[in-house]
Amino acid sequence: MRPERIIVLLFCAVLALLAVLFLFLPQSPFSIQEKRALQERPKISFSKLFSGKFTQEFEAWFADQFPLRNAFVTVKSLAGISLGQKQNNGILLGAGGQLARWTLKSATEAEVDRIDEPHLQTACKGIRKAAENAECPIVFLFPSRNLDVARSSFDYPENTGLLLNQILRDELSNSVNYIDIEPVLREKYERGEPVIFRTDHHWTALGAYYAYCEVMASFGMESDILPQEEFTKETVTGGFSGTYRSSGGMPWVAKEPLVIWRGKDDGDYLVTADGRKLDGFYTISAQGENGYEVFLDGTHDVITIEKPGETRPKLAIFKDSFANSLAPFLARHFDLVLFNLSSSRQDFTNITKTAKECGANAVLTVYSVYNLLTTDTASRFQ
Repeated sequence: MRPERIIVLLFCAVLALLAVLFLFLPQSPFSIQEKRALQERPKISFSKLFSGKFTQEFEAWFADQFPLRNAFVTVKSLAGISLGQKQNNGILLGAGGQLARWTLKSATEAEVDRIDEPHLQTACKGIRKAAENAECPIVFLFPSRNLDVARSSFDYPENTGLLLNQILRDELSNSVNYIDIEPVLREKYERGEPVIFRTDHHWTALGAYYAYCEVMASFGMESDILPQEEFTKETVTGGFSGTYRSSGGMPWVAKEPLVIWRGKDDGDYLVTADGRKLDGFYTISAQGENGYEVFLDGTHDVITIEKPGETRPKLAIFKDSFANSLAPFLARHFDLVLFNLSSSRQDFTNITKTAKECGANAVLTVYSVYNLLTTDTASRFQ
């Protein structure tokens, strides 16, 4: 038999084997490696067929449940990097293993530097409305993209980040008390301080501490800022692997330590998440598998933090996940109520009303720049 026929037969055999495996292997609803829910088998209906939604769901299901998917993603990433490509699946690989997202979820490779300016301006309009309606002091904090904080680690145009910051300044600086945290974090990063994770989009506990200092200053409480020496740094695990390492298919990028900061009075605080009492600020897995969910037990709709026996001002925090590592610092000065702006069950975008109902003396909104660019949540603030 000719060699080319053998190759064709082997190729067809591999395809047939993969098809059989796809049909009969158990399918997972969640990817541990990518830290996200996977598309499950779509249900067919006439409305989905005519709208095209069934086709979209079927393609997503096939891509997510493909046999040996993780191995193929890794091989694709390795092949691209070895050929000089500096990104995979929208994740950019920088110096020292620093990772960052280089596209929006809807962007193509040709649109790397694109920002939807009208979308961002509409978000700013909602932010201004919330600031105008506020019945107590309100501060806005927009955690920066890793790509902008770690700019020096990437061979990447600065145009997008510069335009993004210019829009925020033009739209907000005259009417909103907002914190431009990017210059602070970038300066610390340039000095070699680990203020952001290498493998994840969040800031580290150290980065959150610097954000805490900026928040306290914005509320006129500089003299109350606790020095770093007040805290004990504890490494929870030396094997933290963030979402960028996972979704970029880059298992060869070294994992990193996950450090939490403990105070002497940590045991004095009552922390509840959706009505359930937590074991303090941090949830440590007994199995040793710890991610960013260490901070305040991950995602919950409403979290409260109090110090029983003391009467303190109440701070309402309208937030995404960045606030989870920031809250333990602010809890030293305020009773906290944290509202999850990404909740699929409750809508907390009416900041003024929600803050009044919970009896807040001040409001802090922590919502990342990436979320400003990719969701319509901020446009609904009031």
